[in-house]
Amino acid sequence: MMTSRTDTADKETYRAKLTMLEKQIRQVVVGNDYLVHRLLYGLFSDGQKTLGRTTCAHVLLLAYPGLGKTTAGETIAQLIGGVFRRIQLVADMLPSDILGAPVLENVDGKKEFTFLRGPIFSNSVLLDEINRAPPRTLSAALQAMAEGKVDMNHERYYIEEPFFVMATQNPLEQEGTYPLPEALLDRFAMRIIVDYLSETDEMALSEREESFANLALKPVMAQEEVIATRAFIRSHVYVDRACRAYAVRLVYATRPHVDGEGALLHHHCLHDLYVGNRSPVFVGCSPRTHLVLINLAKARAFLHGRDEVWYEDIQDLAFDVLNHRLVLDGTLLAQRAGRPITYLDENLIEHGERTFDLRDDVGFLRQVVRRLLRGVPTEATP
Repeated sequence: MMTSRTDTADKETYRAKLTMLEKQIRQVVVGNDYLVHRLLYGLFSDGQKTLGRTTCAHVLLLAYPGLGKTTAGETIAQLIGGVFRRIQLVADMLPSDILGAPVLENVDGKKEFTFLRGPIFSNSVLLDEINRAPPRTLSAALQAMAEGKVDMNHERYYIEEPFFVMATQNPLEQEGTYPLPEALLDRFAMRIIVDYLSETDEMALSEREESFANLALKPVMAQEEVIATRAFIRSHVYVDRACRAYAVRLVYATRPHVDGEGALLHHHCLHDLYVGNRSPVFVGCSPRTHLVLINLAKARAFLHGRDEVWYEDIQDLAFDVLNHRLVLDGTLLAQRAGRPITYLDENLIEHGERTFDLRDDVGFLRQVVRRLLRGVPTEATP
C-alpha cells in the first residue's frame, strides 16, 4: 500500500494526539487499562453505517457500581471538547425524556411548536442501567444510537458528530429490570466486563483522590480531529485478506444451525462443551459482528503504532465483540451446572432465592470464546 508524504505527516500527528489523549485520561482514571483502551477503540472506530453517516462504535459496560464508568466517559468528552450527558434510566422513563419533545413557544408573536432537544444530543452519552428502561423507551433510543439521528413530527434531527454512547448494565439486581432484546445488544460494538481495581491501583487512587478536585482538564483534540482520525484509521489501516477471512470464519463458527462446513467447524471448536448432541450456543452471531470486529481491530492496530491489522488484534477483541451476541442454551447450561431449576423462560432459571441470567454467565462465555479462538485456523483463506 503506497503512502504519500502527506499521509505520513497526518499519521504522526494523529498518533501524537492519541498518545496525549491517553496520557490525559490517565490523570483521572487510575488503573483500568482494559477499560480505557476499549473506550478509545470504540471512539476511534466505525460503528453503524447508514445513508452516508457513521457513528462511533458504541459500548455496553457490565460492571458493579462505583468502578469509574461515569468518570471515564466524562473525562473523554472533556478532552475532545465535547458535551457529556449521563442519563439515569428508570422504569417510568418516556422516549421524550431521552430524545426530546416539541414545545409550544411564542415566535414573533405567533405560537409555534419547536423541538426541544433531549440529552441524547451530545457527543458522549452514558445510559446508566439500560436494562431498567421500558421497551418502548429502548426502541426509541435505538434509532438515535444506531443512526445518529432522531425523527420527530415528520422532521429529522441529526446528532452532531462525534457521537459515542456508553451504556451500563448492573449485574447485581434483577428486580425492576427488563431483558435487553437481541436487536439492541447487537447494536453495541462491544460489551466490556469491568473488573475491580488491583490493590496497587486502588492505593494509587486513594493517594490521588484529594488532587482530583483541583484538576482542570483542557481539550487535547478538537471534535473535528476526532472525526478526521477515525476517517484516517478507516482508510489507511490495512487488513490483509487472510486476517479478514479469519474474522469471518471466527464469527461463522459461532452458528450451530448452519449446514456443511460451518456446522463441522462449530462442532470442532465446542465439542467438549456439548451435552449429548446439543451445542451450548443457542443462536450464533450476526454478519454485523465480523464487520465490527475488523473496524475495532483497525483502531487497536493504529493505537499500537501499526498500519495493518494482525491476528492478535482480532483475538484480543474477540471476547468483547462476541460475548453479548452469543445466546446460550439456558436449559443445557442448567443441566451442566446440576442446578435444581424451575423454568421461568428459556434464559432465566430460579435457584433458591437468586435469579440467574444465563446469557450473562461470563465465565462460561469465556470458555466458549477461548475454544473458538483455539479451533478456528488462522491460515485458512476462502
